[in-house]
Amino acid sequence: MCLILQKVITMKSYTTTKKITLSLGELIATVSDYARNERETVAALADLFRKGNVVAKTRNGSKRLKLA
Repeated sequence: MCLILQKVITMKSYTTTKKITLSLGELIATVSDYARNERETVAALADLFRKGNVVAKTRNGSKRLKLA
């Protein structure tokens, strides 16, 4: 399974979405590089999933992952 993180970039005249393809392990490692501790890493990942910014690519297409 491959994950796509969608980063929304807002500029003065328009808004664009930059898609970055990462594995789940790479996503966790990238977020933990910027977090102060494990608790902040988990909170940031939960926020990404809750907002629907992470999409899982499967063989049959892609699915948006969300936390309930």
